[in-house]
Amino acid sequence: MKAVAYDIIIIGGGPGGSMTALTAAEKGLSVLLVERDPIIGAPVRCAEGVDHKGLTEFFEPDPRWIAAEINGYSLVSPDGRFVPMNNNDELGYILERTVFDRMIAEKAAKAGATVMTSVEAVDLSPCGKGRRVVTLQTKDDTCKVEAELVIAADGVESMVARWAGLDTTCSLADMETCAQATIAGIEIDHQRFHLQFTGEYAPGGYAWMFPKGEGVANVGLGINGDFARERSASDYLSAYIRRFYPGGSIVSSTVGGVQCSGGTGKLVADSLMIVGDAAHLANPITGGGIINALISGRLATETAHAALAKGDCSEKTLQPYQKACEQRIIKMNRRFHKLKEGIRDFSDDQLNTIADKVLALPFEKRTPIRVLGTALMNKPLLLAVLAKAAF
Repeated sequence: MKAVAYDIIIIGGGPGGSMTALTAAEKGLSVLLVERDPIIGAPVRCAEGVDHKGLTEFFEPDPRWIAAEINGYSLVSPDGRFVPMNNNDELGYILERTVFDRMIAEKAAKAGATVMTSVEAVDLSPCGKGRRVVTLQTKDDTCKVEAELVIAADGVESMVARWAGLDTTCSLADMETCAQATIAGIEIDHQRFHLQFTGEYAPGGYAWMFPKGEGVANVGLGINGDFARERSASDYLSAYIRRFYPGGSIVSSTVGGVQCSGGTGKLVADSLMIVGDAAHLANPITGGGIINALISGRLATETAHAALAKGDCSEKTLQPYQKACEQRIIKMNRRFHKLKEGIRDFSDDQLNTIADKVLALPFEKRTPIRVLGTALMNKPLLLAVLAKAAF
């Protein structure tokens, strides 16, 4: 590979990295986006669900990358009872991530970014004279590329920020270990997803079913990292599928992790910013991170453009990104993290009792806030946190 200098080098082609590349290229910055895997968007380690409001802040839904349109959802108690929830007629979508992620990267390339796949970042220099040097490696070549700013968008396994001296480690208790299978030939409502909380199959987490069309769905579960010491998420998922989807055919499967810490401490260093899952921006309760990754990518570009215009990408100058992420994402995520801590140890008997109480409510009152309030009735401090989150 030929050594070239760029304004920005982005490491990781997921939603956060690709959105940064797209918005930066649209502002006229010279951008290099590198992705370790040969195909952007694959492998899919995600349930692929997004809400209409969050998605349409960035893109209009396109049938090419929408697998299913969602108009409702249910919670499922450990004993198997469905609790239909009031979603206030808000729409959602199940994406085809391999198509969706590639779409963003293609838009970035059309806007002027250089996009490379099967390219791995293997080293990052200290910041010197306002620049960093990234060592890139392919199957056949290694080179060093310079940039005034590096964006760490390398996901859950992120190393780039650590090379810059930022602590992105995650405690085992905050690491959700996940397994998912795409199952065909099952009877489902293809316009509703469901979440099941059960210590038997998903201790410290939950199981899910996200439809991807008639008779096809992503079925998976996440377990708290502490439980993964004793039994793998894949083993739990196999048992779950045998119990609830015995007649289905598994057409693909994947495993991965989600950092549900509520956010890392520092998101910036000299000539470096962290976006998306690398910054622990996934919602600590749901594990959803696509929209927050897109938000962080756009926010990173806004700060980057101003810093590059000044010719100063020092940590101090990049602080507006830190503050914007704190306000838009992390502040709420920290509240969700406290709520997650309060509900993850409920027994199946307690969860069944909560289901009884929610089922007794009129449908219009079955909102997430009401369910959490019911669950935390005997935990007044957490109820105060919930009130702030609702407000």
